[in-house]
Amino acid sequence: MRRVGHVLLACLVALVLVLTGFWAAAAWRETETADRLAPATGRFVETRRGRIFVQEAGPADGRPVLLVHGTAAWSELWRPSLDDLGGRGFRVVAIDLPPFGFSDRDPAGDYGRPAQAERLLALLDALGLRAPTIVAHSIGAAPVVEAAIRAPERVGALVLVCGALGLRDGPVAESGSPARSLLAIAALRDPLVAATLTNPLLTRALFSRLVAKPDGLTDPVIATLQRPMRLRGSTPALGRWLHDLLGPERDAESARPDRYGAARMPTALIWGEKDAVTPLAQGERARALFPDATLAVLPGLGHVPQVEDPAAFRDALDAALARVAQR
Repeated sequence: MRRVGHVLLACLVALVLVLTGFWAAAAWRETETADRLAPATGRFVETRRGRIFVQEAGPADGRPVLLVHGTAAWSELWRPSLDDLGGRGFRVVAIDLPPFGFSDRDPAGDYGRPAQAERLLALLDALGLRAPTIVAHSIGAAPVVEAAIRAPERVGALVLVCGALGLRDGPVAESGSPARSLLAIAALRDPLVAATLTNPLLTRALFSRLVAKPDGLTDPVIATLQRPMRLRGSTPALGRWLHDLLGPERDAESARPDRYGAARMPTALIWGEKDAVTPLAQGERARALFPDATLAVLPGLGHVPQVEDPAAFRDALDAALARVAQR
């Protein structure tokens, strides 16, 4: 038994050393400011919730479309859609939803759905966008739906792509999951995030688990995903976001299935047939919850269809935008 104990202790020490190494590497890497690292193709917009980094395309008087990314992504991942829609006369705005990308991080580390919804509404005010169609992918869908439920008059239509809505069935847990309790400890949370989410050595491997067609994860796509990893404070900011993500979200309207009737705007859902992160059954449930929703299924694609098959996704998005405009 003593020998087993020594082996376990040695493994624990080795794990601590490895995590400490990744933590130190993140601190060494994350030294850039947003002003220096953000691409010149975008700009910072001052809002009542801090600066929001956006990238835009199309005429100022075009039909407004707001693009909201998913986990660990940022506005540049929407580049094909941004250029295509802008070139066809839409006024397109792709946002960096903090703590991802280059927008200001929340000083209090509040990345819950109500706070994120308020950021979206603050950006609409700052840009003068009236009732835009909001296209949201993955984890970006929850704050978008939160905004749509809380202020339905501000959102013209919704297009949700493999939306991670985190619907809650039953009473709210008092403290969330056991994992969240561990993530409340920054000294433990930050090394774990540094070894995974903000570790550029794992970017391709982590995203490969999200897709059904990994050929779309080209070197330029991986480089795009990695660019914000050099931004100062990325690891602790993502750690705080992860802690919020696993929380009970007591005040989140979008976690309650019974509140979806308040989102009465036209809604189109786009889902990958082989999505293993938010399986198709979740898309079918969402279609039933929204008062006015359709569901388009993309055969053979997973959780990130805009990367896996850009042409198929473009066609599906075009159809969705046309559909919500007519309803």
